[in-house]
Amino acid sequence: MLILFLFLAFDELICVVDREPITRSELHYVSMFYPGVGYNELLEKMINDKVIMLVAEEETLRVSEEEISQMRNELISNTPGLAAMLEENQYLNGVYNQQIRVQVYTNKILGLKFKNRLSFSPAETHDFYQSYKDSLVTPETVTIEKIQIPVLPFEDNRLLKKAEKILTEYKKGGDFSSLVSKYSDDVTTVPYGGKLGVFSPGDIPPHLVRVLELEKGEAEIFDSPAGYHIIRLDERRGINILISQILLKFNFTEREVETAEERALKIKKQWSNEDSTFPDKIEIVGPLPIRALPPAFLSLIDTMNIGQISDPLLEGMYFHLFRVKDKEKSRIPEYSEIKNRLSNVMMQQKMMKLLNEWLEAKKKRIFIKKI
Repeated sequence: MLILFLFLAFDELICVVDREPITRSELHYVSMFYPGVGYNELLEKMINDKVIMLVAEEETLRVSEEEISQMRNELISNTPGLAAMLEENQYLNGVYNQQIRVQVYTNKILGLKFKNRLSFSPAETHDFYQSYKDSLVTPETVTIEKIQIPVLPFEDNRLLKKAEKILTEYKKGGDFSSLVSKYSDDVTTVPYGGKLGVFSPGDIPPHLVRVLELEKGEAEIFDSPAGYHIIRLDERRGINILISQILLKFNFTEREVETAEERALKIKKQWSNEDSTFPDKIEIVGPLPIRALPPAFLSLIDTMNIGQISDPLLEGMYFHLFRVKDKEKSRIPEYSEIKNRLSNVMMQQKMMKLLNEWLEAKKKRIFIKKI
């Protein structure tokens, strides 16, 4: 108890579950794994976690380190940058392991308490489909073949060479803010040292997703339709990151664009004639929801027929050629196509309902005091 009182003297107690404290700093660290979750909702989750651990102790349930390690590895593999963040903060790493431990215990309790109450008859699943099928509409999709023709071949790409020179200057000890002022074309962020703000993993644009793999203070070059971005990872806040950039906008000459378009038209002709001798790689993309395509691509592809090849479309550093490989109209899927997926959804819904009811009943006989 002396250790508990000494600890609480340096932290703010916000709740007690049985004899287990929840402190302000503990809630802060747990919140790093649940961005966007409000204070009250997060506190209820932490109370439920404490209740689950108490019940697991009563039931003499055991969880091995191997089980925790397996779940941890699965979760980290689906969350870029999480491993690096945990390596930087050992306390946070311990909090994360505890969250995994609670989840493993939860899974065991679900299996122990509700195993025989989580099955559904084919009739129940079909009734669920009939009730919700109008909300299960699949969007119109398209599968395309794509070729990208760079406006400037790699060896002639003066803008990329400039970006590499700036990055080298930074890696040799250059001040990033000074380099932003000197080189960046992004007038909105130059006054702030290139700072782009805080991003959660889900908010990062696809062309910048590799930034999650960077270490604090590290910078790399990324390209987007706007230009080349020299992105520096400034700081990690839980699973969120703060980043800054130097943007070099594409500034091709009229002659460079004309020459690249001529090459693209030549490739289109070869492609149309089924001439496989041209070296450009054909990439198959899709099926993609048509309405999720960038506006420039959408206006082009939406009007094309299967087998048709587009005219060259300039976006960013490439001219793009597309051939429509397949199109699927929007429709309600047949029951036979999604019955397994529906069963999983129903299972999750019922499992969470049973777990919440069970937790509420357990909490009635446990001392819980919010402060």
